[in-house]
Amino acid sequence: MNSPVKVINLRRSGDRRESFSRNNAHVAHEFFEAVDGKALSDAQIEDPRHFIHPLPFPSLGAYGCALSHLRLWEEAIALDRPVTVSEDDAVFRLDFARESAAVLARLPEDWDFVLWGWNFDSILSLMSTAGFSPAVMVFDQDLLRENMEGFRTSTTPAVPLGLDRCGGIPAYTISPKGARKFRAECFPMKHFEMFFPVLNRNIPNAGIDIAMARTYSVTKSFVAFPPLVATKNEQRLSTIQA
Repeated sequence: MNSPVKVINLRRSGDRRESFSRNNAHVAHEFFEAVDGKALSDAQIEDPRHFIHPLPFPSLGAYGCALSHLRLWEEAIALDRPVTVSEDDAVFRLDFARESAAVLARLPEDWDFVLWGWNFDSILSLMSTAGFSPAVMVFDQDLLRENMEGFRTSTTPAVPLGLDRCGGIPAYTISPKGARKFRAECFPMKHFEMFFPVLNRNIPNAGIDIAMARTYSVTKSFVAFPPLVATKNEQRLSTIQA
């Protein structure tokens, strides 16, 4: 992975920049100025190229977050090279550079997307090798939060597995081909509900991570397991929910 990680961050969130750099000094990264949902005009929010209303978004921040990811996908397309995207609350394992390179080397040549971590309050649904039944995992978010340093220093080798669905996008790498597919599948964003097994409920399209979750199974998308990136997923501190 030659290019620095693009860390989505609001200009007004200097504390989150400092925290990210402190936690991830071992990762080459640069900050990408996020689209500030609070600064969007009504015309931008109602632009049918991007959003078809009504949408169950929890805040203006969800609009800005979606557009931020879209801009980075368009950068991957324009530069014709993969882009690694991170949210600014992500924590990368100390061996991320080595392990992510090993995972990427094991992907098929025509891969679209690889997810480096997910929200531990959600499920991780994997595509089975047989291709007819996903396998679903659940996790303990509280234990992860209590042991983030243990996560950072863990060294268990990661492997790429076929991705069906999950919640959260703390960090991922997307290819130019994948960026075109995700742009076409996710935009314009519109209302739908997606069933999450084990949670046993339908999740509304309340943000870009759900739109992306619906796209994984119809693209060549993978997830690193065990994860190479984690997040405490603290909703009260989120710049998307606010």
